[in-house]
Amino acid sequence: MMPDVFGARWWRFDFHTHTPASQDYGKGPNQGESRGRSPIDWLLDFMHAEVDCIAVTDHNTGAWIDPLKEAYRDLERRPPDDFRPLVLFPGVEITVHGGVHVLAIFDPAATGPQVESLLGAAGLPTDAAGSMDALTDKTVVEVARVIHDSGAIPIPAHVDADRGIFSAFAGATLKQILASSD
Repeated sequence: MMPDVFGARWWRFDFHTHTPASQDYGKGPNQGESRGRSPIDWLLDFMHAEVDCIAVTDHNTGAWIDPLKEAYRDLERRPPDDFRPLVLFPGVEITVHGGVHVLAIFDPAATGPQVESLLGAAGLPTDAAGSMDALTDKTVVEVARVIHDSGAIPIPAHVDADRGIFSAFAGATLKQILASSD
């Protein structure tokens, strides 16, 4: 870890994480085993990796937000030898019209129901939880406005990769998204 300089500190922050609540969590030959991880095991994985802050951004669900917060409180009450502090930022990865992914990152005090309320306001179907294929009929700009209005920060996910705004849109549509003041 970098030393503090003039009061500053370097933080290891993963802005885009998934839990077993996302259907694609743990892709690969051991996906079944990975999807069986507990909230405590999931948190310990990040502690072992020396991550300081995590944005929990499952696909179209906030189902693991509160279980992770409770698991973290349990770890604080009975810390294992390898315990290290983590800051959890509740969030979600929303699939919007056109298949583009947009992250919503909330204040650490936010709860799973707040994330679920955002998903309802974004127009996601009720059976969308965990699926990266279920999508809202709202545009990127409309969803970004809903995210902002809910008190969260909208961040386009993996912008230059699959399901990112730079790979999904071009020309006038991309210019319109980038020029939006909302």
